[in-house]
Amino acid sequence: MDRQIVFKCPATGMNVQHRLTDAPADVAETHISVACPACTRLHLINRTTGKLLGERLR
Repeated sequence: MDRQIVFKCPATGMNVQHRLTDAPADVAETHISVACPACTRLHLINRTTGKLLGERLR
């Protein structure tokens, strides 16, 4: 099942919505690359938590 996440773009500080698709069980990737519409750069998002790579968990 797909789910919506919201993350803060580190380049612009804007909140960005993105739809994450569920990974197949045999995929070992923990992060996926997401093209950010706010800054047009790629960000790495944790597939499980929806947090950016390097972002502190709260």
